[in-house]
Amino acid sequence: MNITSAGIGSGLDLEGIITAYIDAEAIPQEIRLQNKEERLTTELSGVGQFKSALSNFESVLKKLNSPEDFNKQISESSSEDVAVTTNGYASNGSFSIEVEQLAQGSRRQSTAFAASTDTVGTGTLTFTAGADSFDVDIDGADDLSAIRDKINEQSSNFGVTANIINVQSGSYLVFNSSATGDANNLTISSSDVSLDAISTNTTQSANDVAKSARAYVDGNLVEQDTNEFKNIIEDVTFTAQAVNMGNPAVISISQDEENGSTLINEFVDAYNALRGTLDALGNAENGALAFDANVRQVKSQLNTIVTDTVSGLTGGNKSLSDIGITIDKTGLLEINPIGIGTMKSGTEKLEDALKFNLQEVGEIFASSNGVTSKLTTLIDSYNGSDGTLTIRNTALSKQVSGIADEYTALETKLRDYEDRLRSQFSYLDSTVASYNATGTWLASTLASMQPKNS
Repeated sequence: MNITSAGIGSGLDLEGIITAYIDAEAIPQEIRLQNKEERLTTELSGVGQFKSALSNFESVLKKLNSPEDFNKQISESSSEDVAVTTNGYASNGSFSIEVEQLAQGSRRQSTAFAASTDTVGTGTLTFTAGADSFDVDIDGADDLSAIRDKINEQSSNFGVTANIINVQSGSYLVFNSSATGDANNLTISSSDVSLDAISTNTTQSANDVAKSARAYVDGNLVEQDTNEFKNIIEDVTFTAQAVNMGNPAVISISQDEENGSTLINEFVDAYNALRGTLDALGNAENGALAFDANVRQVKSQLNTIVTDTVSGLTGGNKSLSDIGITIDKTGLLEINPIGIGTMKSGTEKLEDALKFNLQEVGEIFASSNGVTSKLTTLIDSYNGSDGTLTIRNTALSKQVSGIADEYTALETKLRDYEDRLRSQFSYLDSTVASYNATGTWLASTLASMQPKNS
């Protein structure tokens, strides 16, 4: 900058003139940038709220993405002796369960050895329980401890654990099998007689034989290899945990209708919250995304999905309106408690559907063409990694960040403009100063030439 105090020589208010020129150049552009920044920041905030509202709604949809989410049942047992669960489709009812015998695995014990460091022989041990078997190769140098470790570490071992017990009568190799059931008693054979002491000559007491679980369901005997009795009562699994003959446990199954009602009410509330956010964002007077095309599109698509019939369903309930969920005049979902004439209210329709047609309710939401699936796909098209709002958010963020560069460029431009003005007005200042000096000299000269009064 050539001159910092323009007008000193000429006496003119050149600083004021320069300031006026710079303001005339700067103010309109600064206002334009401020308006642009405010518009972009408001839009970016609106898009963020838009994405967040969709994400919040999607978090609720995840609770409704399988028909089984609605098929929650209450299964109870009157005693800790028997535990019970269902797959969600069991019929309501109660049953008396008496456990006569718990399932157990088997145990075998080798002949006595002097110590755990004793060796046995060479060959292959074969362990068998029912249809399962595995082999272990034994070397002549393997003592009882090494044999134990080989058995326990065998990759194909189906559940045999080898241990050594050291007692007064000697050291014994003990084998415990986790395979339960009458047909799964552990047997051990060998390829060489040198291994008979830990195979064919092992002993087993009557209490160490593998056993099946035995229980009575309403007085009817049932047996299973394990303590888990699955589908003896259709769609129910009960597990025997203790013998309770003469003191039966009563298990009861009932439908958890409240679960379905809770899920649906949560869905309705979440949908309406989303619509409320979209209405606020698109408000013509003060919405952050007033008149926005994406807001209008999503509102229209949401309305279509929740009012359409779900294709591919064969039951009597094929849409949300069939189970009492409708759209009111403001576009919000409702479960209307008031019926019209002889028609059932929305509340009554939903209660009937949850009580008598729960599977159909689940299919309306969670079938492949269901409401949840379509809504999830819609949200992903906007919020996914390449979704409309994701791309838009990235572009807006870049534009907002770029405004700082525009301010920097404007400042540089204005400084250059000021330098040019000062250069131009410097010449004017010096020229006027020169004229002023000449004028002063002429005035002084003429004054000195005036005749003096006598």
